[in-house]
Amino acid sequence: MNPVKWIVRILILLFLSHFSISADTITVNHFIRDNGEIVVSSGKVFALGFFSPGGSRNRYVGIWYFQVPEKTVVWVANRDNPIKDNSGNLRIDSRGNLALFQRNRTLPVWSTNISVTGTRNTIAQILDSGNLVLVQNDTRRAVVWQSFDYPTNTLLPFMKLGLSFRTGLNRVITSWKSPDDPGIGNYSYRINPSGFPQLYLYKGSAPSWRTGSWTGRRWSGVPEMTSNYIFHVSFVNTADEVSVTYGVTHTSFITRMVTNETGIQQRYTWNRDAQHWIGFWSAPEDQCDFYGHCGPNGGFGPVYKGVLFNGKEIAVKRLSKHSGQGRSSQAKRTAVIFQKIPLQISSDMFGIYGKKTKPLKQLTQH
Repeated sequence: MNPVKWIVRILILLFLSHFSISADTITVNHFIRDNGEIVVSSGKVFALGFFSPGGSRNRYVGIWYFQVPEKTVVWVANRDNPIKDNSGNLRIDSRGNLALFQRNRTLPVWSTNISVTGTRNTIAQILDSGNLVLVQNDTRRAVVWQSFDYPTNTLLPFMKLGLSFRTGLNRVITSWKSPDDPGIGNYSYRINPSGFPQLYLYKGSAPSWRTGSWTGRRWSGVPEMTSNYIFHVSFVNTADEVSVTYGVTHTSFITRMVTNETGIQQRYTWNRDAQHWIGFWSAPEDQCDFYGHCGPNGGFGPVYKGVLFNGKEIAVKRLSKHSGQGRSSQAKRTAVIFQKIPLQISSDMFGIYGKKTKPLKQLTQH
């Protein structure tokens, strides 16, 4: 056996030995306490339990990847209401809600806080998608609440981001305050439904970066998205909702998008061989990527559809000559991104060109 893989397996076993692992559900008769107990999804992809972030001693309930040695939290329940000791327990309360309690307090620290009609015999289940669902424990198995509707700083595959006009629910990604504090931070990533809907990164209420509008295949300001991108994207814009969902083209990919506390939107993929996260896309990168810094194009410049002499369709990105991005910085960034994406699913970048009086252009497979 490869010695590196052997060491990694040993480390995983040592890491897991600190937890008491149970089934993927919390029921009226089965709850978890803050003594190392966790529940794990059926395929052993995600775990739900108590944790302390960074150097903090505060205790939170969260969801993290179960088999990734580098503990990576993707959702936090009580993000603005930490518990100061290890007295927490997560259970189904008398109203059928999933609730977090601590010693000497009758009111919950956090709860799903919904009105459960009919039977209050509910169960909470952590799924292999990373979604925590509260389900009525009857023949219908109706989902009455789900964590995917209340994301924190991470967008997982098949998680919907956007606004329901029918219910008023707005699914928004919000940064942590710091690596030690998962409370709601300064940055948010959300769909702006006005005009031609597009994703915006906000600092407070001020826009910081935007994706551009949806072209039918991708966001106009994200030329790295191509027909062979690692995601299949579903964009919905109807009278009932405006939303976007990123599904992965291969179920073996472990990937996540994070709105971090420094105001950067980042996409990571887990490298199983190297056993660490690889960041292969981020925004904003350059000064002119920031909203309103470099004129009406927002810094990313217009993108055109083109056809080569052999009939191959391509996308041509023309950088704004007033962008201030430099003659090659944006092209280099795109080239680096393509190198980091697995070769079997990346698109070809045919080349870049420009003249002294004109900005660079990038040619990629459309």
